[in-house]
Amino acid sequence: MTSVVKFFLIGGPLLLIILIAIAGFAYSRILYLNLPIPQSLALFAVVLPIITGISMQGIYGLIQRASQNEQYQITVPFVVVISFQLIYETVVATLALTYIIPPSSLHCGLEDRWAKLFHAKNGEAIRKIQNAFNCCGLHSVKDRAFPFPGQQPSSCAETLHRANSCFGPWRQSEQTQAGLLFLVAILVFVVKAISIINLLTSSNWKRSTIRRIIKRITNSSGNEDEDPEDNRASNRRLIEDNAAEGPYRDNPENSTTVIVEDRGIHDQTPRVLPLTLTENLWRG
Repeated sequence: MTSVVKFFLIGGPLLLIILIAIAGFAYSRILYLNLPIPQSLALFAVVLPIITGISMQGIYGLIQRASQNEQYQITVPFVVVISFQLIYETVVATLALTYIIPPSSLHCGLEDRWAKLFHAKNGEAIRKIQNAFNCCGLHSVKDRAFPFPGQQPSSCAETLHRANSCFGPWRQSEQTQAGLLFLVAILVFVVKAISIINLLTSSNWKRSTIRRIIKRITNSSGNEDEDPEDNRASNRRLIEDNAAEGPYRDNPENSTTVIVEDRGIHDQTPRVLPLTLTENLWRG
């Protein structure tokens, strides 16, 4: 059993379970902290390792057939699934990357999300953010902090004895969760790429492919190099060999064989004819 097969049987499922756990953790933090990362992106990252696990079973089957010297075939549905998954991984990684860099581009998303929570009087959501990072307010301890202020500024800093605003750690958490989603997509892509490369560089597959290529090249070159003059010479040698081995008789008891030379223009080769045909030729 090769090391790659062992990896598929042992390391592959374990790695996929870890990736699902990482994506699930990032999804839960996005929900809990009301981060401006689309929930659909996190769900796509959670489903991605599952899809990879299904396709890896097909890859393992191809590797197993190749190891048994069976004919290597890539079906159209398999190519479509692999192509779709590669596009899927690229989209998830690209979208996750937009919530990591540059940090200045994250300002608007965080500002809009906090403003929506404040105008909706969603004190529970803001309280979770403040408690998670031990902070008060967005840009300052009195900037739309919970408890919501009336005519007076919020008393969050004085009541809870906090001196830091939430924007910095909240943005860092957004980058962290997006980084986890990006990591999941990249690792899935790497696993898929290694699987395909190993499949295409399998020793059995390479030997069978090289044999087919050499055979095709040899046949094509043989047909191109074949000369009509060589064919005629080969035919003459066959006729002469047959004549040397013994005469041809239609009726061995009543017939004899006469070698008649045909003095044609195109072919000077002696021909062997039965006696009856030879007599007809002389009489004619």
